[in-house]
Amino acid sequence: MIPCARFAFFTLTRDSLFVALAAALLMLAFSFEPPLAFKVGATIALIFSVGLLARSYFMTEERFRRSEAWRALTPEERPAGDLGPRLAKEHFQMLLLRFAQGASAVACVLYASALLLALTTDDPGFNAIVTAGMAGSG
Repeated sequence: MIPCARFAFFTLTRDSLFVALAAALLMLAFSFEPPLAFKVGATIALIFSVGLLARSYFMTEERFRRSEAWRALTPEERPAGDLGPRLAKEHFQMLLLRFAQGASAVACVLYASALLLALTTDDPGFNAIVTAGMAGSG
């Protein structure tokens, strides 16, 4: 794997792991209501996927040259010639789309899990506690 492609892959992997960590922490915070926790995680994954799609759509060669995947490389590691940056940008766009596809698949699994949990649990959970508290105060 060429250094530019490898660095772009590891950059996107790092970003995905940070988003996954944030989603896991928020899901843990909402663990008192498992369907809600899965919805929160799915929504974060979906927002990340849409962000990657937007980043891929608006990627130009100039923006790619300002990206971390390009600037962190030494001039010797960068693809040479006139076609080099263009091919590297296209590869980076392809990686963005692959990661967006993976994030949307995770979102689908989490939304399906939230739906299944909501359908199989009889405990109304936190929503009933809040509704009862509001009805008693009025």
